[in-house]
Amino acid sequence: MHDFSKSTILRCALACVHLQISTAHVTRDQDYGIGFQFTPAYGSVAVSYENGSNIALGRVNGDKAWHDLMFKFCVDTRYMRYDGSDTTLEADRLVLVEMVDSLAKLAAAKLGRPVRAAAVSLPAHNRVHHYGEFAVAPILQHAFETAGLEYLPIITWNAAMGEPLIFAENAIVAGHGFGLCQPYTAGSECKNGTRAPYDVFYLIGYYANELEITRTSRQWSAYQSWWYGFPSEQHLGRASKHDNPNEEHYWDAVRQRLIKSFPPSGHLSYNITKLIFYGDYAEDPRLRLEVEELLRAFGQKPLLVDDEIDPVYAGALGGAEFAKRKPYFDIEAQHSHGLVDQTKPDL
Repeated sequence: MHDFSKSTILRCALACVHLQISTAHVTRDQDYGIGFQFTPAYGSVAVSYENGSNIALGRVNGDKAWHDLMFKFCVDTRYMRYDGSDTTLEADRLVLVEMVDSLAKLAAAKLGRPVRAAAVSLPAHNRVHHYGEFAVAPILQHAFETAGLEYLPIITWNAAMGEPLIFAENAIVAGHGFGLCQPYTAGSECKNGTRAPYDVFYLIGYYANELEITRTSRQWSAYQSWWYGFPSEQHLGRASKHDNPNEEHYWDAVRQRLIKSFPPSGHLSYNITKLIFYGDYAEDPRLRLEVEELLRAFGQKPLLVDDEIDPVYAGALGGAEFAKRKPYFDIEAQHSHGLVDQTKPDL
């Protein structure tokens, strides 16, 4: 396990002087997908191979500056646009650069070769934040380029955010193998493959510094992004349990947050079919009990996804799956240099 600090890398600072985008044509010789997962607490990385093998490679812990940046990206509606010529957000970009650089080096050490390109998923988000603006994607792309990597866009437009980004509800679902066309070369619309069944997911991310709650719409594709419920704005991470001498105050707040992920009427158009816990404390028995009781109160009986996927790396594994596959809306026609070579037959 690696630790992440706020120290500035000299070469990153020098690269900040020039922000002109220079696309690296590097992914033709990377016959696998690399996925980064950004969470409120850490970044993680995984690899997905053409033969279907997905492997977690490691994580880099974040500090308070990292958590604050993820909150600004995914919850704070006031976050400014970043158009490549604005230097006011340079401190944020450098925090990103160090995380991207650290994850790339960690992965390279495990793989025995440099990481040249990667996709990235962001934490759970506020549905209407930054709608119609490009406030986050440009700063991500600049950070990747400064770290010497190609940023792989997976979608061209996000129905909820208006930016070409993937989030926890996409990557966690994909990381568990749901919502994906088979074989992987079939493309997101499954024109030449087998489509996944429709599902409604209830996703609970539990970290030391944050609680994420997401209820998705009924969907068959992990690329789709329409959801209900909000990430915690009260910092209800596990470390907050003892902020009050009476721990029940904490669990009362958690219950209220869970309730808010359902409509006031309590009626759902479609029942929840699958429940997934992820994050450092996904196995917490009290949290699982609270979620179970809430779902029972709303008449929901989803299948608890209990597979071999490590909940710490589920998002990174999903990001790696996306990086290996053809992007949504077939954007390879516009960004053919940004794709893994998919000419080889599925193994």
